[in-house]
Amino acid sequence: MSRRYSAKDRRRFQRLELDITVYYQVSEPLNIRVMVGDKEVEATMLDISAGGMGLLTDFDIPARSILLIKFTLAKMDKQGQVNFYGPVNIRGEVRYNVLEDKNRYRLGIRFVKIDRLEQTKITDFVKMTLNP
Repeated sequence: MSRRYSAKDRRRFQRLELDITVYYQVSEPLNIRVMVGDKEVEATMLDISAGGMGLLTDFDIPARSILLIKFTLAKMDKQGQVNFYGPVNIRGEVRYNVLEDKNRYRLGIRFVKIDRLEQTKITDFVKMTLNP
């Protein structure tokens, strides 16, 4: 997939590129929650770090919106054993929204009020995947 997003990486956490399914619900603001509906929406996680993630979605979610995001991370080790990290449930704030193509939007999400255990799961997963 060709990504138009090319902003300079200013993150302080190491980022891992992925292509996995996540589910989210809009928590705030109310008008966006009404637009999307009070249901879980499927999206694609493009990358993740201990501080946030990139999502690709069909909905035009504006910056400052709060999302409730659910996902599970899995990694296969050298012996062929699959290790799961999750399920992870996180609140995230949309920091930016970039139109990728006709009806797909790349959202930059910053984790907010993240539980220490959830952050540890993500940090460990990123480290183990990038440094096997």
